[in-house]
Amino acid sequence: MSLSVMPGMEPSGLQTGALDAKRPAAEKAEQNIKQRFEQMLWSEMLSHAGLEKALTLGGGEAASSFSRYFVEAIAKDLAETHPLGLAEHVNLPSSQPEAEGRDILP
Repeated sequence: MSLSVMPGMEPSGLQTGALDAKRPAAEKAEQNIKQRFEQMLWSEMLSHAGLEKALTLGGGEAASSFSRYFVEAIAKDLAETHPLGLAEHVNLPSSQPEAEGRDILP
């Protein structure tokens, strides 16, 4: 018995994209929060390393307002391509109350 292999198809006949669509929205939101956390860390490290100040030298007020966006764009790229791995150790609170009946304060 031979199975034909088609791109994007699994032996069960489901497309791999359909499996990704079934992934819970909460999991996607959690991953987005973790990536933004890493982006914030990269942004702060780059600012404290002096990149923001270096970009504003001789540029006046316009360069000062633009440099923060530039640093954040670099931080976003670094968070996507070279994650620090710290976000994987962050436990986000559950959005549902615990099963033991204790209330979660707003």
